[in-house]
Amino acid sequence: MTLLPVHCALLACTTALVNHHVPDPYMDEIFHIPQAQRYCANDFATWDPKLTTPPVFAICLYPIIRRLVALHHPHTHPWSQHLFTLALVWFPVGFFYNFVYYTDPGSTLFVLLCYLLAKEKHYTLSGLSGFVSLMFRQTNIIWVCVTMAISIMDIISFQDHTMTTLFEQQRIFASIQQLIYQVFHQLPLLIKKLFMFLLTLVGFAGFLVWNNGIVLGDRSNHIAGLHFPQLFYFSSFLSFFAAPWLLTSDHLGAFFCRRPMLKHWIMIMIITVIMIYLIHHYTYEHPFLLSDNRHYTFYVWKKLYRRHWSIRYLLVPFYIISGWFNVRPLVHRTGFLVCLGYMLALLLTLVPSPLLEFRYFIIPFLFYCIQLGPPLKVWRTLLVIILYLMIHVMTMYLYLYKPFEWSHEPGSLQRFMW
Repeated sequence: MTLLPVHCALLACTTALVNHHVPDPYMDEIFHIPQAQRYCANDFATWDPKLTTPPVFAICLYPIIRRLVALHHPHTHPWSQHLFTLALVWFPVGFFYNFVYYTDPGSTLFVLLCYLLAKEKHYTLSGLSGFVSLMFRQTNIIWVCVTMAISIMDIISFQDHTMTTLFEQQRIFASIQQLIYQVFHQLPLLIKKLFMFLLTLVGFAGFLVWNNGIVLGDRSNHIAGLHFPQLFYFSSFLSFFAAPWLLTSDHLGAFFCRRPMLKHWIMIMIITVIMIYLIHHYTYEHPFLLSDNRHYTFYVWKKLYRRHWSIRYLLVPFYIISGWFNVRPLVHRTGFLVCLGYMLALLLTLVPSPLLEFRYFIIPFLFYCIQLGPPLKVWRTLLVIILYLMIHVMTMYLYLYKPFEWSHEPGSLQRFMW
C-alpha cells in the first residue's frame, strides 16, 4: 500500500486553488517565468541579472524519500515508512514551494535523488544527479560533497566489513584516522567508482573561476559573510517541526533525569560564552529581513528578536537545549562521522548566507529526518502529519485569501508566504 495518491490529491487541490486565486506571476516568479519564456522562444543569450541561481524546474519527491527511508530503516514497518514519508513530503515549508515557480522543489529533488542513487550504489548516476542539482542552486555542492563522503564510507565498509562497526562507534578520532588511511589505501577503487563526483567537483571549481564567485547575476544582496546565528535559528526551526519525533521518553529522561557532572556544567558554560560571543558579533540583519513584510521571517524578527535587545541573548539556553535534543538522536542513529559531516554541511551552507529565510532550511531538515527515521510509535508521525496539515491550511489561507497592498504600489496585491 502507498500513500502517494493521497499526496497527489492534496497537490492537485492546492494547485487548483493557487491557479484560481493567483493567476499572475508573484514574487520571484516575475523573474523566473519571463526567463523561461525567453528560452521557449529560443532566446538563450538574454539573462535577467536579478536571477542568482541557474534556471531549471522540479517534480514530486514522494518516491525518492520513500525509498531513502526504506533503505536507512529497513526493519521498520512499511506502514510506518509510508506515513513518515508522507509527513516529510508535506513538510510545510518545502510543500509550499511546489505551488510557485521557484528553484527549491527541483533543488530538493535532485539532491535527494543524488543521495538515494549513492545509497543504492549507482555512483555514476548519483554524481550526475548531483551535477543537475547545481543547476538549481549552487550551494548544493555542499550536499553533493556530503553524499560523496558517505559513499566513500560505504565503499570502504563494503570492502572491509570491520570498518562498518568502527564508523558507527562513538570513537570519532579513531574513525577519522581509519577513514583517512583507508581512502589512501583504496584510492584507485574510489576514483573509479566516484569518477562522476570528481568530474562534478572539477566542473564546479571551473565555474567558480569563470564566474569569479558562486552567485550568478546581481550579487549586491547575496554577499557571503559569517552569519553564525543561522545555526541557532535552524536548530530552533528543526526542534519545532520535528518535536513529536524528538521529544521521546528516552530523550526526555536522559535530559531531565541524568544528574550533570562538573565537566558537563563546564562544557555548558563554555558553549554559552561562545554562543553569546557569536550572537553579539555575527548577528546580521539583512535589508530584506527588515523591509519585506510578505515573509514570515519578517514577523519572527520583528515580534521576537527586535522586541528587546536582550531577547537574542536570553534565547541561548533554548538554543543549547534544542541542539542537545537534535544532535543526540542523530549521533545514536548514524554515528559520529555522519553527524560530523552533517554539522559541517550546515556550517558551510547556512553560515555564509546573510539572509534568514526558511526555504534555505528545507534540504538540511529533510536530510536530518531521513537519517532519524520513523519512530517506534506511529502516533508520533500521525501527530506530525496533523500539525503539518494545519500549518499548510493556515499558510495557504493567508496566501490566497488575505492579500494586501503596499502604499507605494497601489493596485498590486502582496501575499504572505514562507
